[in-house]
Amino acid sequence: MLVAFAGVYRWTTVPFCAGVALLFAFERPAVGRQPGRVLDWALLACLAVVAAQMIPLPGATRDRLSPEAITIDAAVRIDAPPAVRPPHAVSIDVESTIWAFALGASYLGLFWCARATFSRGGVRTTVRGVTWLGLALTALVAVQRATSPNLLYWYWRPFTPKATPYGPFVNRNALATWLAMAIPLVVGYAMARYRSRRRDGAGITVEAIDSTQVWLASAVVLMTGGLLGSLSRAGMIGGFTGLLTFILLAQSRIAKKRNLLVMIGGLGVLMIASSYFANLGALAMRMQETTERGEWGRPVIWRDTWRMVSDFWLTGVGAGAYQQGMLVYQSGSRLFFFNQAHNEYLQLMAEGGVLLVVPAAIAMLAAGVQMAHRLRTDHTAIFWVRAGAISGIVAAAIHGIWDTSLRTPADGALFAILAAIALHQARPAPVRSSGRTPSA
Repeated sequence: MLVAFAGVYRWTTVPFCAGVALLFAFERPAVGRQPGRVLDWALLACLAVVAAQMIPLPGATRDRLSPEAITIDAAVRIDAPPAVRPPHAVSIDVESTIWAFALGASYLGLFWCARATFSRGGVRTTVRGVTWLGLALTALVAVQRATSPNLLYWYWRPFTPKATPYGPFVNRNALATWLAMAIPLVVGYAMARYRSRRRDGAGITVEAIDSTQVWLASAVVLMTGGLLGSLSRAGMIGGFTGLLTFILLAQSRIAKKRNLLVMIGGLGVLMIASSYFANLGALAMRMQETTERGEWGRPVIWRDTWRMVSDFWLTGVGAGAYQQGMLVYQSGSRLFFFNQAHNEYLQLMAEGGVLLVVPAAIAMLAAGVQMAHRLRTDHTAIFWVRAGAISGIVAAAIHGIWDTSLRTPADGALFAILAAIALHQARPAPVRSSGRTPSA
């Protein structure tokens, strides 16, 4: 998904959905039959709500559930509406809802399969893979922005007018979300290796810094530089919040205050080093625009979206149908068109209404409780990788206040992997006769 234009175009998601379906058939993960089943059933309920939005209903029934749907239907039709309304789904754009359902099901399938796989191992291998992807992505973006800032892969022009692609991503916010999630994960893996290599079985100090640690530190520096270079304000706020979350989680496992300060200082040095790769002048100008209140600013988009939420409070306009609804609800200039709410939570309310928001809220609450439990009971080096994954999830959640990048498949897939790392329940490892703690 990362290579295929981050999955922003529908046709690129077909291999992803097919691959997840194949993986699900081979893995056959346990869903709703283990501790944490509340989360699984809440996620299934969300999927069921989206599926129900595609079911044709009698006109009178649909009018009772979504009284304002007829207004949008009339606005987007070229011909006059029929005297007798035929059956129609709750969604005002069934085709988009079908794609949203397929993508949402793929996210959940990937999460469940990864969670089952990680219970047997593979977390470290996966994180190393994410690290290599992050390095390659950062290098690609740097070269592409310097040589061909308006084309994808130096050849394709984005369908979106006036888009400024960043590597395979069509916009800066989607890139920033991916990096903001990946950076804490890599930091957590580096800490896991450091803590597990610090002492051998006899308690004798051994060398904890090796070439892999240097590689991980370099990756963090370059990816953070890429995050700053994206000039995404929401991404930078999310990334900073993610690292702060990691520091807060680390306090419970670092007994000596001096060691905690050393870790914070090390992260500070990495952040300073990463600023070398950023255009600080352009970054300062972007930050000055944070409080913009123009006719295309986020407050205007949020106000129009809230009107949509108020009219479709029960069922929503349909998953993926936000853009269709904005044909009617956008009140400002039409020189630019609002195709997203620039707020993940507000768009969820607009597209799903109360019927989708309630199970989604239950799922988020259940996931938070389960993550806290997994961290508290994990006394292995994987604790640090879990902490990094949770910090990446927090970064994406904060970023979601100003953007909807998790709907970009590359970001959604990485989010599913982070959730699986944070929530998997590792099976007890066999006892080693040598007494040594294996390296992370």
